[in-house]
Amino acid sequence: VIADTRAALGRDDIVLVDTGALKMWMARLYPTYAPNTCLISNGLSTMGFSLPGALAVQLARPQTKVLAAVGDGSFLMHSQEIETAVRENIPLTVLIWEDNGYGLIKWKMDLEVGEHSNTDFGNPDIVEYARSFGAKGYHIESAADLLPTLREA
Repeated sequence: VIADTRAALGRDDIVLVDTGALKMWMARLYPTYAPNTCLISNGLSTMGFSLPGALAVQLARPQTKVLAAVGDGSFLMHSQEIETAVRENIPLTVLIWEDNGYGLIKWKMDLEVGEHSNTDFGNPDIVEYARSFGAKGYHIESAADLLPTLREA
């Protein structure tokens, strides 16, 4: 996933990475070639920052391709910003890592207390959700589909 994300973006394109399990992988494995091209919600780890953040970055740097990498939990916190992107004609690419739960919180609970609770949830049909706002939506069925889909998006 990370290698295909990197391959889909140019050296100066920008990815915003939300809090969650995906942050751990992106922070360790996503190579950057220029400053401020991989923006990660770290420190206080604000969930949901990457989708509205991607809109702001796209407005500030319209010539740059911008991708928001989010978990499904973070996505649902600001998913309505898809409507803003469509209404304002702001290019927006969102890669959602779907695990039907707060994966990093679940992992930490298992690690620290030996069990977890209240970390799983159901998702809407995210493709149809995007389409309901007039945006395109894709569901990746296999690893071979990711890079071509990211390039198309």
